[in-house]
Amino acid sequence: MGYSFEIRESVIKKVLVGNKTRESIAREAGISRSTLNCWINDYKSRDDSVSSESKERRPYDWSVTERIEALMTTGAMSDEEKGCWCRQKGIFMHHLEEWKKEAINGANMKPSMSVYSENRDLKKENAALKKELQRKEKALAETAALLVLKKKADCIWGESKEG
Repeated sequence: MGYSFEIRESVIKKVLVGNKTRESIAREAGISRSTLNCWINDYKSRDDSVSSESKERRPYDWSVTERIEALMTTGAMSDEEKGCWCRQKGIFMHHLEEWKKEAINGANMKPSMSVYSENRDLKKENAALKKELQRKEKALAETAALLVLKKKADCIWGESKEG
C-alpha cells in the first residue's frame, strides 16, 4: 500500500516538531513504527537542510565539552524550554540532570585521584593477584603430584622407615 507524498510529509513534520512520541504519531497515522522510521531516515538522507546537529545521537555519544555546553545553554531555561531543546537534540531532561551531577562530582574530585588513575591502580592490583594465584595453583599441583608419587612408591616398595 503506497502513501502519498503529502501524507508522508505531514507525518514527518509531526515527528520533527517533537510534541508527541513516534509511537503515538505512527498509531494516529495508521502505520507501523518501522515504516515511520524508514520515512524519517529517507527524509534525513535526501534533505540537505537537516543539519548534522539535529540528527539523533545517543546521550553517551556526547563529549564532555558538548555536555557542559548543553548544561550552560539550558541552565537559564524553563522546564518547558528545556523539554523542547532536549527533543530537538534527541535527549531527555534526565540526561541533563545526570550530566550536571557528573560535572559537580568531577569538579569535587582531587586532581591526583581521577577515575582513570584509580582504574589503572585496580587493574595493576588485579594483575598481581592473578599472577600470585597462578603461582599458588602451580605449587598446589606440584604438591599433589608428589603426594601421589609417594603413595605409589609406598605401595610398590612398602612403607619407608625414614619418617
